[in-house]
Amino acid sequence: MVYEKKLADRIRLQAERLGLSLHGEGGDAPWLTLAGIVAEEMRKQLSPEMPIASDSFPAVLDSLTLAVFLLGPDATIVTRNQAAAALCADDGGSSLARAIPWLHEALEASSRENGGYRECRFDLPTIIGDTERFFSITVSSHPAFFTDDVLTLVVVDDVTSTVERERQLMKDHNQATNYLDVVGSIVLAMDVSCSVLLLNQTGCDTLGYESWEIIGQSWIDLVVPPEERDQIKDYFYSIMADNMDTDDIRTNTVITKDGRRLLIEWNNRILRNEGGLPVGILASGADVTERRKIEHALAEKEIWLRSSFVALNEAVLILTPERKIMDANPAAEAMFQLSNEELRHTSVEDLHVNQEASERYHKLTVDAFERNEKAEFEFDLRRHNGEIFPAENSLSLIINDYGEPLGVVNVIRDISSRKEQETILRKSEEKFRRIFESMREGFVVTDMDGVIQMINPATSVLLGYSSEEMIGESVAMLYSNPDERRDLRHQLATRGAVTGMQLSATTKDGTPITVEANAHVVRDDDGNPIAMEGTFRDITARLEADKVLREREKQYRAFFENNHAIMLLENPRTGRIVDANPAASEFYGYTVEEMRAMRMEQISALSPEEIYQEMFSARKENRVYFIFKHILANGEIRDVEVYSGPIMVQGNQLLYSVIHDVTERIRLQREMKRMATTDSLTGASNRHQFFQLGEKELERALRYGRPLTVLMLDIDYFKSINDTYGHKVGDDVLRALAAATKETLRQSDIFGRLGGEEFAAVLPETSKETGTEVAERLRDRLASIRVQAKEETVSFTVSIGISTADEGDMSIGTVLNRADEALYRAKRGGRNRIAGN
Repeated sequence: MVYEKKLADRIRLQAERLGLSLHGEGGDAPWLTLAGIVAEEMRKQLSPEMPIASDSFPAVLDSLTLAVFLLGPDATIVTRNQAAAALCADDGGSSLARAIPWLHEALEASSRENGGYRECRFDLPTIIGDTERFFSITVSSHPAFFTDDVLTLVVVDDVTSTVERERQLMKDHNQATNYLDVVGSIVLAMDVSCSVLLLNQTGCDTLGYESWEIIGQSWIDLVVPPEERDQIKDYFYSIMADNMDTDDIRTNTVITKDGRRLLIEWNNRILRNEGGLPVGILASGADVTERRKIEHALAEKEIWLRSSFVALNEAVLILTPERKIMDANPAAEAMFQLSNEELRHTSVEDLHVNQEASERYHKLTVDAFERNEKAEFEFDLRRHNGEIFPAENSLSLIINDYGEPLGVVNVIRDISSRKEQETILRKSEEKFRRIFESMREGFVVTDMDGVIQMINPATSVLLGYSSEEMIGESVAMLYSNPDERRDLRHQLATRGAVTGMQLSATTKDGTPITVEANAHVVRDDDGNPIAMEGTFRDITARLEADKVLREREKQYRAFFENNHAIMLLENPRTGRIVDANPAASEFYGYTVEEMRAMRMEQISALSPEEIYQEMFSARKENRVYFIFKHILANGEIRDVEVYSGPIMVQGNQLLYSVIHDVTERIRLQREMKRMATTDSLTGASNRHQFFQLGEKELERALRYGRPLTVLMLDIDYFKSINDTYGHKVGDDVLRALAAATKETLRQSDIFGRLGGEEFAAVLPETSKETGTEVAERLRDRLASIRVQAKEETVSFTVSIGISTADEGDMSIGTVLNRADEALYRAKRGGRNRIAGN
């Protein structure tokens, strides 16, 4: 009936355009069917009472684009309009079968099916010429006027363009559907009630649902986690209330059919009706779960790298490819005496001694980079105050994925102390070498079988043999009396050392000489004998000159008595002090007579084992002096440097020692060592010392299969303490933490400050369970500390990460990294807590 009503409307509209009235006196005409309209108008034409002229109705029909036929019995054409005539064959006459065969066949088929021409409508496709056409056929039957015949009204509507348009729409719809199904993004459409209207194949695959399982369902109830539903509902209602002016991008969690949680980023577009009111949402989404994980991991890594950059003890400069300073860590600020801001506005050339040095530095770097190598070299640099210092430089080129340079990382280590130590060591070695090569005494080293391994030049001079002639030969070649050699070896075997032993020897040319020898057994760290070494001097002339020497004894006595250096004569066999000069009396606080009645052990603060160890160390280090500790009369213990040698006095072989007070020098050396290994603020081991000791403990634990636990401590909200109370209170907090931690830990534990408010501890022989107990005890202890800040007291808490050593750990840094990761989990978990790995 809808279709017929539309046809009727079209006829009525056309009649109105022609100025015709299709209304009767009795009220409205029956507009429900086209056939009724035509029949009514035909009756009006036959009735003289109707106001319409007899030719008005045909004019209406001819003006229609619809083809209208009035058929009589046997499908003869009673009348037709111009549109109908256009469909008929030229020679068809009044027979519908000849005029329009395809229409006649369709009507006959309908008649057979319906038992005659009854009111009906059907669609009819056909081929006219070479073109496919589509028609909508409306059929109705009406009695003829003044006869008993029944007339059939047929209206033919050409709907070809409509069908083709619908086909194209269907094709476009299928293409759009196929596109949505293959597109990589999720496409979702929802109505105002949040019911799903559309979800493409990508969305179904992502969520694990079939399309029929989700279409028509509430999106919020089906896939949104409970904790986010209220937020999504508020957002959706805000859209439906038209409180949002533009489309936007939102991210929320969805739950897949198998329970997995995915993070989806939605690009939402508001769907509006013709009146502009919101009727739903069309959203395209992408699964960003892995991307967010990667972004989070990258953010954490960036934080870790930045923290490492800041905490490094070595200076680090980040340079552009044009050698401009982009960034500098605190160590670089301290090294060059410039702030980060000042460094970033300072040319890198200003850090060099001069322009020539800067250019040479740049050339070394470029040459290394062209070889695809890291640039490593030592080079002098200059601080802000003009001080020039030696530095070890390591430069690495930063490149992007396309091989293009992004910048340079320049790591700088101040090696002033090392250079000073190298200079001291070199001078010491040179001094020993000069002594070794210039000493008049012969020096011989043999293995335990007596095969000569090394001699000094004096040995060649005294005996007449070259080093090539002696090395590799038995020392027996030098003895005139084999019994003396046996006696020497016996004393070495029983006493470990021989002092002042006179031996008979023969030079290469056969000249007999008498030598005075000192020898001892060299032992390894385990105490096993590995060699024998000794010195000797030719005393032939001395023996002959004893008489002369005795006569000159008084002269030497005057020298001994009046020398400002501390001098002692000792009987090496008894350890008794034979004599002491006034300088020794003044230093030790005893009279010369009192000292002559004393033994060396009375002024020595070392045990015999410690004395022997020092002598062994001196030999091992090729030192010509010993470092001992002597006790003064007032009980004070002083460090002394002792140069000793044998001397003959009145026919007695004594030990002559020249002693220097080096207490202050050694104190300074120890202080320098302490400063190099200890954090100046807290007294804890500094980073270098902590890692050095930690590596030894890890090596021991892995070698013997013993447990080892590492703690990482970090003060919670330490920056807030500094910002609120000032850095002095912050320093007091750090000192209080270090003091309390050292009291809580064992003496065997290693405790160090790694930087800022970050500390670490290595607990040898400690399992994870015990380490956790220690950490808990330490956390409670630190939480109870109160630091005075003017009128207030400051308390703080710490977060602690715990890790234990594994067999695969190659360094203490690996264990420490795991503890650091656990520490950050404790931080993220709320702070003031302990987390393990």
